[in-house]
Amino acid sequence: MDIQVPDDVTTYIKRHFSICNDNLSTDLSSFPAMHEPTLDMSFISYFSRHQAPVRLPSNWVVSIDSNFIGGGRHYDRWEVADLGLLMIFRRRGKVIRSKLAMLQSKKIYAAQAKHTEGPRYGLGSFLVSEAEHADLVKETTLKFKETSRYQAFAKNDDQQTTMGHFERRWGMSLHYLFYNPLDIPLSVAVPMRGEPSFPSNSVGCRVVPKKVLDQALKDKPIGYKPSYADLQNGIPRTLNEIECAAGWRMEGFAADLMLQCKEGFVDDSPNFESVAIIFDQKRLPMSAGIAITFDIPD
Repeated sequence: MDIQVPDDVTTYIKRHFSICNDNLSTDLSSFPAMHEPTLDMSFISYFSRHQAPVRLPSNWVVSIDSNFIGGGRHYDRWEVADLGLLMIFRRRGKVIRSKLAMLQSKKIYAAQAKHTEGPRYGLGSFLVSEAEHADLVKETTLKFKETSRYQAFAKNDDQQTTMGHFERRWGMSLHYLFYNPLDIPLSVAVPMRGEPSFPSNSVGCRVVPKKVLDQALKDKPIGYKPSYADLQNGIPRTLNEIECAAGWRMEGFAADLMLQCKEGFVDDSPNFESVAIIFDQKRLPMSAGIAITFDIPD
């Protein structure tokens, strides 16, 4: 089934994902110690503020919904994706196609920044130790470099193995969403003094198919933590006819690839039955989701 997406719809989706990309990358540039779950919640939060249906000049109606499913281990002992992006196409109210992309997020760590397993939950998260507090307020300069690494990623660890099992079971490709600062290299002095000034977003959030990253790291040892340079040098400059330096820009992935049915799991069954099977599993494979519905005029 061929769906011709009007230019104004593509522009609308690209604009929102571009703004979200800028917001997330600015947040990480401002506070390099920000946790991945906080960036995930900021991603969801952006789209939760834009849920009113919009009728575009092409007469297509675009509506957005977001849902925070919750943390925990959702598939085996791991969640195979932090974020799910669902696109639903309807004509006269009837679903004619759905698309699903599942994104496992990983943030880059600035040099001198410490890798922690994630935030503690509840009010106890505010009760940091004296040593932790001293680290937070210590005068230092955190530097994002091409050698900076995605410290929460380890080649062939349990999470990566589970993701591969999920791909084989469901016959779908998973993607990584890499949170980066606005530019690399970038130096950030902490504590900050006054309002920071940042460059334009020349790096930002990037999306990479798992199979492509697996190929880029095939000669690296088990447990290897990739750097930004590994993405720059190991990933083809162009994938699916779209520029892919260190990954696709997040807005390009959403608007030029997924919306155009070049990436993501395609479900043409009535009422998105195949996608529903994945979502109805006892252990959900992701922790948050965004659904974008397109009502196509007759």
